[in-house]
Amino acid sequence: MNPVTAIKYLNLLNKFKANHPKFPQFIKAAGTIADEGTVIDMAVTTSEGKKIVANIKLTAEDLRILEEIKKAKAE
Repeated sequence: MNPVTAIKYLNLLNKFKANHPKFPQFIKAAGTIADEGTVIDMAVTTSEGKKIVANIKLTAEDLRILEEIKKAKAE
């Protein structure tokens, strides 16, 4: 990835975190309890009341991928 593009995305991510400070805390807390078989439910409700829902069930491979992402972030 182009370094300028990476910096742009990092700045956008930081702005998102500033706008929604509880979201990163929630993701971090969920990551400490998630294990294989954990189901993550997601729902989106628009300002007009339209709603979509989905869920994913974490596999061992998902957990390995997330662990690699954590390691990369720490570097």
